[in-house]
Amino acid sequence: MKETILILHNPKAGDKDHQKNELVNAIKEAGYNAIYSSIRQKKWQKIDKAIDIILIVGGDGTVRKVASVLLKRTWLDKKLLLSLLPMGTANNVALTLGSPDNIKKLLNRLAKKNIKKVDVGAVDLGVEQNFFLESFGVGLLPKLMREMEKIKTDNLESKEDEISLALHTLLTISLSYEARQAHITIDGKKITGKYLLIEVLNICSIGPNLKLAPEADMTDGLFEVVLLEEGQRDVFIEYVKNVALGKTKKGPWKIIRGRDIQIQWDGTWIHVDDEYVQLKDKTDLLVEARPQILDFLS
Repeated sequence: MKETILILHNPKAGDKDHQKNELVNAIKEAGYNAIYSSIRQKKWQKIDKAIDIILIVGGDGTVRKVASVLLKRTWLDKKLLLSLLPMGTANNVALTLGSPDNIKKLLNRLAKKNIKKVDVGAVDLGVEQNFFLESFGVGLLPKLMREMEKIKTDNLESKEDEISLALHTLLTISLSYEARQAHITIDGKKITGKYLLIEVLNICSIGPNLKLAPEADMTDGLFEVVLLEEGQRDVFIEYVKNVALGKTKKGPWKIIRGRDIQIQWDGTWIHVDDEYVQLKDKTDLLVEARPQILDFLS
């Protein structure tokens, strides 16, 4: 019996029909049934019982949208396999998973049924709960997201241009961003200091392809907690400059691995994956690993 693949696609403007036909035809030729849906239409969230595999075609934001729907399913619902064809700007999740960037290579891998059981981060914000696949953090990254929201990017011709703009914006922010006091507990170990950035990562790179945690593994039940201290500002700026020039250098920050993290931060702006939020009050931020929640074919 043929397996059925649901294509959840975030199409580029003006190119939807071409991309749709190419994807559907390739999947059918590989011996699967294919159902196509654009995530720009609300009906995609109602997943048919006939679906066996979901192929996510898009960037990190698209992956999060699909994950948010799947995490609401119960253990009585059919377990769905996920696969990812990266077509976003940064594609940080795909980089960590090692997802191929073309449909033929991806379909060859699907046939082998190699499954990665991916962890999810659970975040308690005091008044509500949230989740992350990529990272959760405070400091420079939420600030960068807010600044990028103000900039018009319609004239940019490529994803490389978008990443370059984000890196240069981060450079500007880093020159004057005020470090804040934080008290952090990682699996019972207490740390205190003034930080420019605190990130709890489930993946290797975030934002404009900043490889903050090269050894991160989405399947090990642990996070990489990245701490950038106030005194490391100048070295971090040099690091970002090198990334903008295409050079890879080791970052100055400290990395501590852990499962349960508590952060007391002297600020109210946070980010959860690619979404930034301002909390009403300063509160203890609690992060816990939820191991092996989503099944990705890779």
